[in-house]
Amino acid sequence: MTSTTFTVLMYFNGNIYVEDTYSDKFISSNTAWVTITNTMTLSQLKQAIFKEFNCATLDDYEVDLRYKLSIFISGDITYYRSCTMCGDDDVESIFYMGMAKACHLSIEIMAFITARQNNTIHDEVYFDFSNNFNMSLNLD
Repeated sequence: MTSTTFTVLMYFNGNIYVEDTYSDKFISSNTAWVTITNTMTLSQLKQAIFKEFNCATLDDYEVDLRYKLSIFISGDITYYRSCTMCGDDDVESIFYMGMAKACHLSIEIMAFITARQNNTIHDEVYFDFSNNFNMSLNLD
């Protein structure tokens, strides 16, 4: 199988804002363009993110990933919902969205990175995932 690449906009330890009923917005002061391939696993994607943001490895840090899934388009407005990446099939879905289904839309991923156990957490790596996760679920 030949490998095909695709570039996604990666947000690092930011916030997910629910703008209205059908639209989530990712905000972060740290962003980067990360290249993924159609053969990439979730673990490989996480390692590529660590490399991009100068973190160590999966042994030292945990990463939770959310991606913006386009729900529907109304006129010139696209509505999104953020979804948790749980497995390799989510990476395949993002690749499919970016290359076939919604190739005219940018694909965005939010990475929440925290240190494992008693490792030192660098200021630029720290994020309170639980608060942001609850906000992204519309728990009003």
